[in-house]
Amino acid sequence: MLVQIVKGVFVNADRIKAVVPVNNTMAKQLRDIASFSNKMVNLTYGAQARSVVYIDSGHVLILAEKATKVKQKLLKKRGTGQRSS
Repeated sequence: MLVQIVKGVFVNADRIKAVVPVNNTMAKQLRDIASFSNKMVNLTYGAQARSVVYIDSGHVLILAEKATKVKQKLLKKRGTGQRSS
């Protein structure tokens, strides 16, 4: 099930493993590992980075939207998807 997490960016919600604020220690480690292995995708479009999304493939998405808003979108989509199935 695809979820639009920011304008023009859709991600399969089932593959998302973690959504954390960018200033979190875990987010810094994830960014370092992803940068080293060329699996980091910067989706801030020049804005300040606020959240990091970790996907099961090892890719890390850097977003300008707050982690709480991204989590709300994921929960909202999962909730509506479960009711309609």
